[in-house]
Amino acid sequence: MATDIIGALGAGSGVDVKSLAKSLVEVEKAPRENAINIKIDDQERRVAGYAALMAALENVKTAFAKLNDLSDFNAGSVTNSQTGNLTVATTSDAVPGRHTIEVNQIAKVQRNASNEFAATTTALNSGNPFSVRLTVGGVAQDSIRVATDTPQGIVDAINAADQAVTAQLVDTGDDTNPYTITLSGPIGADGAFSYAVDDASGTATSNTLTFAAATATGTITVGGVAVSVTEGQTASEVAEAARVALAAADFITGVSGRSIVSGASTDTLTLQWAASDGESPALTYVDSDTTGVGMTSATATSFVAGSTLAAVDLASTSLQTAQDAQITVDGLLITRSSNAFDKVIPGVFIDVLATNVGEPADLKITRDTATIKENLLALVKSYNDAISDFAVLTGARSDDPEDLYSGSLSGDSTVRRIKSDLRAMFMDDSSTGGTSIQAFRNLGLDIDRTGVMSLDDDDLDAALTGNFDEVVAAFSAGTNKQSQYGVASRGIAGDAIYAIEALISSRGTIMAQSDGAESRVADYQDKLEALNTRMEALLARYTKQFGIMESVVGQSNAMRDSLSATFDGMMAMYTNK
Repeated sequence: MATDIIGALGAGSGVDVKSLAKSLVEVEKAPRENAINIKIDDQERRVAGYAALMAALENVKTAFAKLNDLSDFNAGSVTNSQTGNLTVATTSDAVPGRHTIEVNQIAKVQRNASNEFAATTTALNSGNPFSVRLTVGGVAQDSIRVATDTPQGIVDAINAADQAVTAQLVDTGDDTNPYTITLSGPIGADGAFSYAVDDASGTATSNTLTFAAATATGTITVGGVAVSVTEGQTASEVAEAARVALAAADFITGVSGRSIVSGASTDTLTLQWAASDGESPALTYVDSDTTGVGMTSATATSFVAGSTLAAVDLASTSLQTAQDAQITVDGLLITRSSNAFDKVIPGVFIDVLATNVGEPADLKITRDTATIKENLLALVKSYNDAISDFAVLTGARSDDPEDLYSGSLSGDSTVRRIKSDLRAMFMDDSSTGGTSIQAFRNLGLDIDRTGVMSLDDDDLDAALTGNFDEVVAAFSAGTNKQSQYGVASRGIAGDAIYAIEALISSRGTIMAQSDGAESRVADYQDKLEALNTRMEALLARYTKQFGIMESVVGQSNAMRDSLSATFDGMMAMYTNK
């Protein structure tokens, strides 16, 4: 427990020396501490001011970015004389002009309807599985096993196979056989399809699988079944591990007629497919862990198709024939597999809806200067906003203690230099100027005596109407996605973005100044901590010195009282005599 030495002395001088010691230390500490805190506050305000300066420049950069690419000036609007036959949308790459479009035919999908069935659960193959094989666009697909031999089973199996042909069971309302299956293929001529239905009365395929030894531990996948192997396993051991995994997997056990057994050689297996699998697909094999195990598959017994299933005719009725879309644009015949046409007219997307043979649609694409004017005016506003922010940062300091920005950069030469640089970005000649449009000022840009920038509407309209290409070149250098590296003529916008980025980047001028201010804050805080340490030592010294003084005064008072008592006693003795 701490002891109040001075208070414990009792008598003493009668002066509150504890308060005196603290007061003496405070008198010495206060002005030094206040001076340091003022410096810390000033530097912290500078950090806040530099952040505000960067934000103002970032806004200007964002405004310039909307005028930096050739595509920023290509916004167009389109009129279409036949909206019922085609829809048109434009991008920023659209070029003004007129076009005629004749829709000769629209893209269609092939649709077929099957024969009719009495119920969705009608047995089609005496309760036995069978297979359907589709050929789409001339390419034979993997056979589809129909596990449940009903109309609904066919629909479910085809849709689950995800082979671009979709099936649907439709109730036609017929009193006797109300159900039919409709098939729809992919859009376009290449989506034409055909089919074959096998009743599984033929011979199933069997494959011989041959394995190699494992050189590393990991997992291989055979037919979608994971098989764990260990480094050093022989080919026969790998084959046995694969047999055990496959024999237990639903891939084999879930389909009647499939089996996996050891082959004639110890490193081989025989995979027996079911006749209802149809023309069996190639067995998948993956060695994702690079175990070194290889697998080859060879056909041991070829598939022999059974009979066509008489109860199923999936193409009984042709509802629609697959075809491509064809349009004639300005006399040129163009074909697409869908009803969407792009890259026909630059920057224009066309969707055809219906034919208009003999009555072509008239498309007129015009330049939309309203967006360009909006972006130019926004750029001017960003400049005025930035200059206004600069005035606050370099002006008088606010009395509001919550206002960190007012006057935070007063007298800072960096702001004056940036203000001058920013003005030059707007007023200097373009690095890619033309004959009539050499600078932003040729569009009606002006700055009044108070430093406020404005853009004359009449001059701007005249420039966009009479010298549009030069305006585009002056701002964007006629390019898209300009590089911000190296030396190049980037135009008004590109050069400004490059310059601003150099100022606000992590290695830029402003960040260097901000880092310097933060470093000074840290130094001042160290000085403040050192001051507190010195003042604590001074208080301890004063306390000790005043303690000694109190002890001396206390002893003097005690001697005085003792002498006084002695003299009083002696006087009493003489008085009694």
